[in-house]
Amino acid sequence: METVDLVLALFLAVAALGALGRWLPLPLPMILVLGGAALSFVPALSHVRLDPDVFFLLLVPPLLFSDGWAFPKREFLANLRPIMLLAFGLVGATVVVVGYAMHWLVPSLPLAAAFALGAIVSPTDAVATTSITERLSVPSKITHILNGESLINDASGLVAFRFAVAAVATGTFSWLEAGGQLVLLAVGGTLLGYAIAYAIGVLRVGMMRYCIDDPIVQTILSLLTPYAAYLAAEALGVSGILAVVAAGLCAGIHDTRHLSVAVRRHAFEVWDMVLYVFNGLAFLLLGLQLRGVLVSLDGIAAWQLVGWSLALYAIVNLVRIAWVYPGTYLPLILFPATRRREGWRNPRGVFLVGWAGIRGTVTLAAALSVPYFTASGAAFPARDLIVFLAASTIVLTLGINGLSLPLVIRALGLRRDGAASQEERAARLALAQAAMGRLRQRLAGLARPEEIAFARRLIADYEARMTRHSANGSRRAVLDGVAATERELRQAAIAAERAELHGLRDSQVINEETLRTLEAEIDHAEALVAGPASVR
Repeated sequence: METVDLVLALFLAVAALGALGRWLPLPLPMILVLGGAALSFVPALSHVRLDPDVFFLLLVPPLLFSDGWAFPKREFLANLRPIMLLAFGLVGATVVVVGYAMHWLVPSLPLAAAFALGAIVSPTDAVATTSITERLSVPSKITHILNGESLINDASGLVAFRFAVAAVATGTFSWLEAGGQLVLLAVGGTLLGYAIAYAIGVLRVGMMRYCIDDPIVQTILSLLTPYAAYLAAEALGVSGILAVVAAGLCAGIHDTRHLSVAVRRHAFEVWDMVLYVFNGLAFLLLGLQLRGVLVSLDGIAAWQLVGWSLALYAIVNLVRIAWVYPGTYLPLILFPATRRREGWRNPRGVFLVGWAGIRGTVTLAAALSVPYFTASGAAFPARDLIVFLAASTIVLTLGINGLSLPLVIRALGLRRDGAASQEERAARLALAQAAMGRLRQRLAGLARPEEIAFARRLIADYEARMTRHSANGSRRAVLDGVAATERELRQAAIAAERAELHGLRDSQVINEETLRTLEAEIDHAEALVAGPASVR
């Protein structure tokens, strides 16, 4: 199959399986993997072979960048200690334990290759976890810790993976040398990624000042930022992975402050589509590779493959649960200042953190980027087995941990703490007060009765918002119901406008150009009524 035909077929498969995922009670990544495995029986798709370097370069930078961009920076700093213990300590423990255990279980798997496998399965997946926990009653602190861990352990796990692959290629490894290189790579990559994102942000602001506020141009620069950070870091010999994460953190701070409304809306829509497609392609390609991997493993008994997969899954989960309890409580016991600052942790919440170690896209990207050959030209040892075991870990954590999370949360009796909703209400009150203050200032300078009446209507609207957001209990429920009715009435009126507009076009009263002009205004009004969910 030609490259263009293959790409179009894969895009169509992602869209079709994504639509199917709306109707099936399974995580979308599992549907994509199974769909890819089914498509591998199509003759034209049965021999898809990926270039590991191209695959890694294409997928990993935007995925890591988006994680850094979206993560709440305040919560990251507030939970820095538990996040770092999970993202570095747990990753290191997973690499070591998995490496030695799988080397012992599978003697044909060299120790360095087993460490590479440990690094591949060490990062957790924020998207998979959040897609489940956001619908459940999970305390916000646990959500922030899980998201922060997945942001940093993506980087730490991939850095460890690169070291392990290099050890396989050269046949030598030194913990002391690796530690020194890691510090240099981490510091250099972080500083370089932040600097590149900051420079691109300054460039984009400068372009806006000179009237180059084109959302398309600005979005293209946004999409190129993670690749610029990654390629520059790799060229200078520092960590491209950490450079991308740092660039995402910097851009997340900069973009929310300096971009125009049009650029933000356009960039959000484009990034949402790109990330959806890239995540979908990653899992779909894994499914396509599985058939060939299983064929290459034909000499290994099925019961052995199943046993090794279950053993790896058990090791990964046991290491995580064994780590989170001492990692949580030892600092609180040993350091009273830490205990006073952070408080005592609910052991049920600690268990949830341990159980929510779902693997996803980054594990997949690392597995599929394992090179086919070492620097000497020899075949990479046990590559197909590593890909198979990594894929089984993804599927098992999604299928067992992911699907059971709602039951585990209910069994633990955890409840949403309401911190996010309280913070949002306080912010909405502050915004309404600021708007009313500015409108009252402007009201004194208005002369025409119509202008004065309009300003007073706006003030009354903000007063109604303040009343609704400051109300509690049954009164708040009543006001929320009134607001919902108002929204439905506005949407009904907008739907009538849209129907009439299309009727005018169909009856040749107006042409398509007029239709597009007026429909853009209707779309804007509908987005304002429906809220941000409709935009993204």
